[in-house]
Amino acid sequence: MSFIEVKNKRGTSDRKPTDGSSSWLEFWENKQGKKASKCRVLFCDQKAEVGGHVYIVGAGSKEYILPMCKSCNNKPDDTTFKAWDSDLVPVT
Repeated sequence: MSFIEVKNKRGTSDRKPTDGSSSWLEFWENKQGKKASKCRVLFCDQKAEVGGHVYIVGAGSKEYILPMCKSCNNKPDDTTFKAWDSDLVPVT
């Protein structure tokens, strides 16, 4: 397990999961098989409130879901932050 740099993906708030999940946070929980209790941005201890769309810096535009607090989810899209690679769930 290692950490990677990610950025928020903008323009995704109107999209809904296609697997029947009620939210992107539930989508993440279903795929990981565990509850998302805290924000998964490294060094943030806030409560996970949303499943944020992110992409890996330098690895193309593939989207992933990461449990985030609203503050981290609203960081400008040019802000880079770190997360554990094992916490990312690909958007399918």
